[in-house]
Amino acid sequence: MSRVDPLQTFVSVVRARNFSSAAESLGVTPSAVSKQISALEERLGVRLLNRTTRSVSPTEAGQMFYQHCENILDSITEAEKLVTDFDDTPKGRLRITAMSNFGRKELARIFSDFSDKYPDVSFDLHISDRPLDIVKEGYDFALRIGSLEDSRLIAKPVAEQRIVICASPAYLERWGTPTTLEEVMNHRILVVANAEYARINWLRQFEKENNFTLANIERKLTVNDIDLIYEACLAGMGITALPTYVAERHIRNGELVRLFSDMEIPVRTIKVVFPQNRYLANKSRAFLDFLTAYFNNG
Repeated sequence: MSRVDPLQTFVSVVRARNFSSAAESLGVTPSAVSKQISALEERLGVRLLNRTTRSVSPTEAGQMFYQHCENILDSITEAEKLVTDFDDTPKGRLRITAMSNFGRKELARIFSDFSDKYPDVSFDLHISDRPLDIVKEGYDFALRIGSLEDSRLIAKPVAEQRIVICASPAYLERWGTPTTLEEVMNHRILVVANAEYARINWLRQFEKENNFTLANIERKLTVNDIDLIYEACLAGMGITALPTYVAERHIRNGELVRLFSDMEIPVRTIKVVFPQNRYLANKSRAFLDFLTAYFNNG
């Protein structure tokens, strides 16, 4: 047994919080895991885990040891990738998490187009609006909009998210085309509840410039899913705000009409976030380059 094996076992136990789950992930028996941990503690001369009948947790020394073990194992993994990645063809699996305000259909289009270009790369995609520890949970990338607070991560800007106000021709034919901000008061508004750009960046601007409250606007639909919002907009349900990478193709083919083109809506940055000390394999570099081109070419 190499000296790395007990470290991997220890890290698996701390992550799983019990021997049985760790054993299952490692493909060994719980007794084998227990023996490795006991032997490791005996060799180091310190107790690493607090044990109960149902779970285990790291001691103070164990937590310190765990952090170093993670770094060691990550370095080994990156070294193996470095050696095996001499082939220039991007291949393998990418684990990615993204927020729902990118739009599920847009994400599907991104991955479909990327797969056409790089057929040997596959994806595990997780959609979540809650903050995730991408280092701990093993993601290669996170797609994010806005600020970054984790110093362990690098946030690479790939594009600016520009917002446009739009409605369908059918809606405008029925309800008229607002030409001033005051006229919006008489229209039906579609709001993405979980995306700041939809509620704050333009409705708040209406509020500020016209001295009224949002309560005076008819929110015909408020929903936390951008795909539903733009489908409702296409169907003629109301006026909404959409990122250009979602709206532009519909504006070009006449399915949507842009309103208030002279309005200055604050721009936000689309970022690809990844662990600071992680080696970027060919598949990762290819994905970064692809995203940059995708968002900037529309």
